[in-house]
Amino acid sequence: MPRSSTARLKLNPPLGHLPALQWGLVGQLQVDAGYQRSVVGGDSQALIRRIAQHWNWDLCQPLVVSRRADGSMWVIDGQHRLEGAKLRGDIHQLPCVVVDYACREDEAASFVHLNQQRRPLSKLDLFKAAVASEDAEACAIAAAIATAGLELAPHMNASVWKPGMLANIGGIEGAWRKHGALVTGEALQALATAFAGEVLQYAGTLFPGVVAVCVRECRDRQDFEAGKFAAFTAKLGSRGQKALREDILLEAAADEMLGRVGAAVRVVTELWQPDLKAKRHAVKRALGEAVPVAAPAAAAVPSGAQTGDKSAWCDQCDARRSLSQVAACVSPFCSFVKAA
Repeated sequence: MPRSSTARLKLNPPLGHLPALQWGLVGQLQVDAGYQRSVVGGDSQALIRRIAQHWNWDLCQPLVVSRRADGSMWVIDGQHRLEGAKLRGDIHQLPCVVVDYACREDEAASFVHLNQQRRPLSKLDLFKAAVASEDAEACAIAAAIATAGLELAPHMNASVWKPGMLANIGGIEGAWRKHGALVTGEALQALATAFAGEVLQYAGTLFPGVVAVCVRECRDRQDFEAGKFAAFTAKLGSRGQKALREDILLEAAADEMLGRVGAAVRVVTELWQPDLKAKRHAVKRALGEAVPVAAPAAAAVPSGAQTGDKSAWCDQCDARRSLSQVAACVSPFCSFVKAA
């Protein structure tokens, strides 16, 4: 019989005391402003209103509550759920995990530990859950990905993905909602065709540019013309994922107002239609502006962002991250942290 995986771990003795599971009266649950986050801000108020408007007991996880020596009950985790119940007025008790703490300082320490250990769900996690729940849009997008011959990655560790896997679900959802099924499907097919047999590690960086070209070529809801589609995907494949990503990051570094998405649109669109780049440079010269000289191929941009920048593009998150966020990242798969 195989040994348990814990046999290889050095296990520390359990800490703390077994909690009690009980219902807590809403009117008796209190919040200590000394260590709890304020809910006065607009984001918190919007969340509280959503919870109150769409109350769902299936989604109401137990609150973590401290019972002090005088018997009073103080919420450590679940403040928004409590405020949502108060706003409704018809929710009189909430499920609670109740722990007896020796002092207020122990409560605050528990609050810190709970929030440090909580890992927010990624867009990939949320999308898979939406597909499992048979959400109509999520299922349609999943079908389009499969039709293109692609597959959603099981996690964000691209080093062990199989060819054809991608994880930039946020960009795909955004294209679907803005441009529709036809354009998004053509863009997915373009990725699959251009980089056949490859792991689509940089799909998130390239995708906005590929979508922009598909928008141009699919006007009036027409399919991307077969001959043009073949030429476009050949250009993408010839340039390669890594080189295109470097082109995009260099373009974003040269024009901070452009942003990563704008840089992707410019680079991929001008790869497809080089005359657009020539026209753009001609306008810059006419205005007396300097035209950038192409950087040599060896001048690669560090993974994530430009050295010394105050923020960085993370291929794993498919989003821009501040250096403080990067420093706090605990993911073993973070490409930017590894590069730094």
